[in-house]
Amino acid sequence: MQSRQTIKEYIMLSKWLNTLLLCLLITLITSCGDSSDGNNTNAAQTSRASSASRIMLSSDRIGPINAKTPFNIHHITQIFQGLNVSQQTSFQEGEAYPVIRVAKGAKTLMTINPTSEQNSIYSIVVEDNLIHNELGHRLSTQFSDIYNFGNVEKCLAGKEELSGKTICYAPNARNILYIFTGRWNGPDGEIPPEDVLSTWTLDAIIWKPAE
Repeated sequence: MQSRQTIKEYIMLSKWLNTLLLCLLITLITSCGDSSDGNNTNAAQTSRASSASRIMLSSDRIGPINAKTPFNIHHITQIFQGLNVSQQTSFQEGEAYPVIRVAKGAKTLMTINPTSEQNSIYSIVVEDNLIHNELGHRLSTQFSDIYNFGNVEKCLAGKEELSGKTICYAPNARNILYIFTGRWNGPDGEIPPEDVLSTWTLDAIIWKPAE
């Protein structure tokens, strides 16, 4: 599997991305309350249930997460009450490192990746439209509905687990990447021609805290 440094090189040609691994395990975190406090419990559950609909991705943040948010399972659980938050251990070339997964039920909303020191957030992979995009682009949006022909942001071909996909800067955003997927019979490691790429769709979004 490719090292974090290699992934950064081909996606951003700089310090960009340490992992795009999708976690498969789910650890449910539930809230407890006294059944006698029915009204308060119902109100809290309603507030928490609606929290997912308020998560907005922008250059500065994803919902309550910003550049100062620590990579800490307890903290992430507290700010996403009502959602399922779990920490998993992933491995690359024998090296273990944690990722935090935020889900609604069995549906993954985002995967949070740490810096090498594992105390700050390096990047977040957005995987569901329950996280709204301030730029107005939803997952499954067609490439041609995001970029004008001949005026495309810098793109790179995916490798390894991203083989066959294309990664592009989001329009006018230096810390947001769009991952596109689609059909093409061309060789791996190359970006499809724009007329082919125009039919591809947005598969995932990568956000990195603005420096």
